[in-house]
Amino acid sequence: MAAPVVSIIVPYYNHGRHLHQTISSALRATKADVEIIVVNDGSKEPKAGTYLDWIKRLSPTVKVLSNKNGGLSAARNAGLSIASGMYIQFLDSDDLLIPGKIDLQIAQLQSQPRLDISITNYLLCDEEATHFWRDGDSITPFSCTLEDFLFRWERGFSIPIHCAVFRREVFNNAMFDTSITGKEDWVFWCMQAHAGAFFGYLPVYGAVYRQHNSGMSKSFKSMGDSWLSAARLIERHIGGKFPDFPGACESWHESFYRPAIKNQQAERTVHKPSGVFKSPALDRDAFFDHDWIAGVPNLRRAPPLSPSISIIVPVFNHFEYLHECLSSLAAESANSGGELVIIDDASTDSRVWPLLKAFAGRVSGVCIHRNERNLGISNSQNIAANLASGDYLAFVDCDDSLHEGALAQVTASLISETDYLFTDREDIAENGARIRIARYGGYDFLVPSGSISSDLVDGMVASHLKVIRRSAYIELGGCDPEFEGVQDWDLALRFAAAGKRFQYLPKAIYRHRIHTNSVTRGDSVRQLWLTNRVRRKYLCHQIRRGISTMDACQRALSACEAIIQGRAPHDNDVLVINGFSSHHYSNTLRGAWAEGRVCIYAPAEKASLQELNLVREYNSYFDAIIAPTEAIAACLLGYLWDQDILVLLGEPRPFSLPQRAERHPEAPNSVELE
Repeated sequence: MAAPVVSIIVPYYNHGRHLHQTISSALRATKADVEIIVVNDGSKEPKAGTYLDWIKRLSPTVKVLSNKNGGLSAARNAGLSIASGMYIQFLDSDDLLIPGKIDLQIAQLQSQPRLDISITNYLLCDEEATHFWRDGDSITPFSCTLEDFLFRWERGFSIPIHCAVFRREVFNNAMFDTSITGKEDWVFWCMQAHAGAFFGYLPVYGAVYRQHNSGMSKSFKSMGDSWLSAARLIERHIGGKFPDFPGACESWHESFYRPAIKNQQAERTVHKPSGVFKSPALDRDAFFDHDWIAGVPNLRRAPPLSPSISIIVPVFNHFEYLHECLSSLAAESANSGGELVIIDDASTDSRVWPLLKAFAGRVSGVCIHRNERNLGISNSQNIAANLASGDYLAFVDCDDSLHEGALAQVTASLISETDYLFTDREDIAENGARIRIARYGGYDFLVPSGSISSDLVDGMVASHLKVIRRSAYIELGGCDPEFEGVQDWDLALRFAAAGKRFQYLPKAIYRHRIHTNSVTRGDSVRQLWLTNRVRRKYLCHQIRRGISTMDACQRALSACEAIIQGRAPHDNDVLVINGFSSHHYSNTLRGAWAEGRVCIYAPAEKASLQELNLVREYNSYFDAIIAPTEAIAACLLGYLWDQDILVLLGEPRPFSLPQRAERHPEAPNSVELE
């Protein structure tokens, strides 16, 4: 295997929900041989291991290096210690690179041997990468001299680290200083400039810097203290070469940080509520002794219903919701005479397993199993299915619950030939309040067409409550860990492909909790990426286009070149869609697939967020996508069934420099550069 041309170093600490999108953008940023080194800086997230497993599956070029928590500088230095590329790109675990960014910079460095560092400009985006803007111009008015870094940094001048591509040799002169936490980049840039590094600038948007919703809560006192500490460290390095530097730093602290600290303290005083409600702590022993556990065994256990139903409950944390979940399921298990199979997937909350053991010890008909390590929901459900003895399996998430008599209604309605029954659901808030009744999967645009198998292509209509014939589940191999997160939809599509019989019970007997820690909300980008991969797999299996996926994509990319050059594609069997306004396009696209045509999406520069959200969810149909702007390209990164189908119009392009670009809140649905 050839040595990589470029090494991309990604420190990771507690931004796991963004890792998929970040690494997807890194893979699309260069066509050169690349290694992506993700340095796990002792991340404390419960799902840290899962996030890292997921990104390793994206490409064999992704490596994970685990370190004790040592901070950003230590993580970057650890990545550098094993990097073997000629060029180095740093990327924080929540930021993005624009397609082709690294290749342009490598070309600049190769054409100008005197340069050590190539930098591009950047965009800002919101938490969900839906709005993009520029906050003035913090790079082009400056020459990247040592004086600029010393006297202009934060005062109009700043360069996010991922704007740069470095020659590997520059780190022979200056690494990242690990003696401070905060303002590490300022110290690093000053050291590079002091060592005599030459900077080159490319006038393109090459990187995206994510602004977090929690950013306003940062402590200005902490940042101000870091500023002064960094200034003292820089002064020691440059050895008094610029006598005015310490005073300039003190002046900036006085004029910016000190007033900001006072304002922040005043706001906290003004807005501090007089009486704060604090939910009672969940004491483990008191929770075990609660009446609900003591009372459950007293329920009279009914004879088993026919056919028998085993309730499957995969558990990972969510201790605060287990009371309600287990209460409802214990009652349903007693009333139906069925068993309750609970799999603890190595919960990191130490209260969970003791609670489950106490519950199983006091409630009859309960089987519990604990995985030695976290295996994910797919493997956990498969283990439970093998442990179960019922004719059917009813799947319930550990933060959800069933309405009273739910299984009795299922059994009364179940047709003997049915392999897969599903119901409506009631969506509830964290506090249990009803949000809505979700009919037929909860999609606004999907109603029963008479063909559940056909409707499943457009969305997971066969959702909660799912009651599946156990023998059919095992016959089809259960849930596939490759599609962790949308494993239930993949399973439903495989049932459809195998000709299994579905039954829809239009009753909302399942209570589905919507909360900030739910898997769907936390991993939304990866969820939609998997959605597109699953749909693409099913479409390729069910619709015979007469061409392979590889051929279709090659023909589409060839057609894109013609379109970008202003010519009509030579291929007559190409369908180009410029606007993706509703789900009804899926019918057009399915028809095009059936005719063996190649499908391309080419949106306008001012495509609406509503349109692009549809593309995020339904790009499975497209063999190529032409992004007319860097903002639209960044908006789609991480969502595409294959990132290589994305073609940026001319790759990152030079931009005009307005005096100042401001966000326009009156246009919230636009992803254009505002």
